[in-house]
Amino acid sequence: MHVLGLPDRRPSFYPLAMIFVLGIVQFVDKQGVLLMNKFMILSLLLMVFVLPGCEAIHKFGESLKSMEMPKVRPKSDPQIKNVENADSSSLSSVGGKDCPRVKAVNDLAAITQFSPPSDMVADKMISTTKLEKITSKCSVSGNSVSVEMALDFTGVLGPIGVKDLNGQANYTYPYFLSVISPDGQILSKDVFALSMVYENGQITYHRQDKLRQVIPLIARQDPSQFQIMIGFQLSTDELAYNRRLNEGRR
Repeated sequence: MHVLGLPDRRPSFYPLAMIFVLGIVQFVDKQGVLLMNKFMILSLLLMVFVLPGCEAIHKFGESLKSMEMPKVRPKSDPQIKNVENADSSSLSSVGGKDCPRVKAVNDLAAITQFSPPSDMVADKMISTTKLEKITSKCSVSGNSVSVEMALDFTGVLGPIGVKDLNGQANYTYPYFLSVISPDGQILSKDVFALSMVYENGQITYHRQDKLRQVIPLIARQDPSQFQIMIGFQLSTDELAYNRRLNEGRR
């Protein structure tokens, strides 16, 4: 605003505007999430300095309205995404009426490897390993439930695995265990190593892993509403192979 016969002066709230702008800069620097173009910030400062009084504040407000901050999305885990869509699996166990269901993720319940990996045909198969059976039991205390699980795996060597078998062959496969809350949130994910050891002349192998998972309970949560999901950590090609097999069985 201009007053006749008096030099142009900024209104008394000008210092507040400056503090507000500097606060934004400091916030951006500290958070490291909201990314703001430095040129835009300098322009806003210049606007407050140069434009007279109310006009500066008015344009400053319009500039703030026009800013578009980038949306921050959580990182996705393709294996976890499959956990969320695992309801079709028939391989599961419930150790009692108060126990969480322990369940295999249908498309992640087996791992088959080939040599080379891109040549997924029978005569190029190294081995295939499946989660065949799950048994479980649980005990509930005041603020947690403890679940004990036995996981039975069966492995079979393919033509490439048999050809390479010389005395002993040891294959290791990663598999995960995830705890799912009653509202479908993934609370945890732990990865384990499954070791399958084939002796000379042996083309099949059976192994049982025993695991124990403790789930904290808050505010009288019902332990039976939790789920424990299990599956192999697969590459994109291995997952696609499993899905083709499963679709063919439906």
